[in-house]
Amino acid sequence: MTINATLINILHICHRELWLHAHAIRMEHTSDIVAEGKLIGEESYPQRAEKNQQVEISFELPSGVNCTAKIDFFDAQKGVVHETKKSDSKELAHTAQVQFYLYLLRKNEIVANYGLIEYPKLRQTDKVELNDDDIANVEGWIAKAVAIVEQENCPTTLPKSKCGKCSYFDFCWSGEDY
Repeated sequence: MTINATLINILHICHRELWLHAHAIRMEHTSDIVAEGKLIGEESYPQRAEKNQQVEISFELPSGVNCTAKIDFFDAQKGVVHETKKSDSKELAHTAQVQFYLYLLRKNEIVANYGLIEYPKLRQTDKVELNDDDIANVEGWIAKAVAIVEQENCPTTLPKSKCGKCSYFDFCWSGEDY
């Protein structure tokens, strides 16, 4: 089984979306919000392409779970992961995703000092570190993601009030009054 950074992010938002995404039921291509986020990530920091590199990384845990990530911007000289988020709000999911990146880099013996989550809309940057307690959390998230993916049935929906901007909204709530 493969657990990637997207699944770790989604784990902190919606278990149903995680299960659907992991089972190749994807709705992101229908979302203007997802498209806007990609555009912000690509256009907000054009100078990055020159000094940072994209990194695809994986690490197989002793349990046989393959953990993978595609890091858009990694400054290998400084050991800094850069993640850009479109969101108007900060979320634990963002921090978890960057900690997962740091975890994988370190598992592959690559210097990864910290991460920076950049919120262009908020004009803020948050520093993300990975200490021993965080490593235990990341390993717990991986185990929890595996357990959700391995469930025979899709988890139940969240309350509609939490689903409004989700690309899976119509999929999850079709036929329901809203």
